[in-house]
Amino acid sequence: MTKTAIVLLLASLTGIAGWWTYMVRTELLGQTLEIERQEELIGALEGDLTQSREHIGELDAEVALKKRRILELEMRLALLKVDHRVARIEVVDQWRDPSDHERITTTVRFIEFGRDGEPLGPGQEITLEGTTLYLETLVVKFDDEFVEAGEFLRGTSLCLFRRMFSETVAPNDGVPIDEQGTQPYAYTGGDGPDEIFHAELWQNFWEYANDPEAAAKKGVRAIHGEAPFIEVRPGRCYRIELRSSAGLSISPE
Repeated sequence: MTKTAIVLLLASLTGIAGWWTYMVRTELLGQTLEIERQEELIGALEGDLTQSREHIGELDAEVALKKRRILELEMRLALLKVDHRVARIEVVDQWRDPSDHERITTTVRFIEFGRDGEPLGPGQEITLEGTTLYLETLVVKFDDEFVEAGEFLRGTSLCLFRRMFSETVAPNDGVPIDEQGTQPYAYTGGDGPDEIFHAELWQNFWEYANDPEAAAKKGVRAIHGEAPFIEVRPGRCYRIELRSSAGLSISPE
């Protein structure tokens, strides 16, 4: 082989090698750029994922807070609606006057209940002419915030039973139950802060009823008289309940 041929052969090999090297480098560079692009994309996705996780965590915390708030509101609403059984009316007898059939007389047993829901003794028998019995009471209602919180002194309404009368017996001629101005039997039992606090309210009931500012300082929302009534039937019993945030209700048992 001549020198010229050898030179040409070497030149050709060199060109081929250079071209191959260029192609390899180009391929490697392309792969490197693709890898870098994918790494950047992965990094961006990881960043988005981290932000999403953080956002989800914030949403979870917000949902948990709202759930707790809902439970608190439900509990407060439940406390506002709690009914306490405070008394019972048992119809002992009911009869017509033989000489006047329009004239009906009713005897009932009025039983008060303590804070534990148990009767405070055998009860008081009351006889009145008529069939529709009115239960005159004095009621103290506290601000909802105290009731919602189940506050020790003001967590529920209070009531004092004054007297019972009927559609034919005037209030002034009715039968007395608790004496006005004294601590109701259901609220007595010691010299604790609740007894002292409540006793002062009863002793100055009408002063607070006519002085809203003084009543508000005690946490009182409303303080006034109530006289729920019901037409009673022979052999029936009637449940008297006091709602934590409101007044009295009478319903048959």
